[in-house]
Amino acid sequence: MKEYIIENNQEVDLTKLEADFLPGDVYEKAHAGLVQFCHDILVEYNGGLLLVKRSKLPASDILWSLGGRVKRGVKTADSAILKVKEECNLDVQEIVFVDFARTFFQTAPFDHGKGTDTVNALYYATATGEIKLDELHTEPILIKQSDYTEDFRADLHPYMRDFMDKVVPMMKG
Repeated sequence: MKEYIIENNQEVDLTKLEADFLPGDVYEKAHAGLVQFCHDILVEYNGGLLLVKRSKLPASDILWSLGGRVKRGVKTADSAILKVKEECNLDVQEIVFVDFARTFFQTAPFDHGKGTDTVNALYYATATGEIKLDELHTEPILIKQSDYTEDFRADLHPYMRDFMDKVVPMMKG
């Protein structure tokens, strides 16, 4: 993904764009009224793609990739690398932009009744280390190319199925 970090012919100091997280009530209002910009990352680890179950809405208790909101003032791929480390403790070795997608959910991590609307930058990454999931993710599984059968595909959310269809051919192991 091309990112433009320039204004008036000068490089933008991204550290000046970084911000603390919004207070919960403010973020809840923003979540209810704005499209969120997120990144999802399918991580190849030990010969398989890592999928987890999320414990928060939306997409809770189903197989999903790692990811979440893009960190303000951080290049999108760098933010994705930070997210992988935060969510599962793996160290990204290589990261490749795959595509963009948009997701719409009736559910949200808040009770505002407006659902969740996200634009997602999709990434494929390879990583090393030892998986240690954070408190928001459970049941890690590794899907090898040979595991990615029509029966397995049929059980995935359409977004995850399309994302995996793009990434499985890219796998190295």
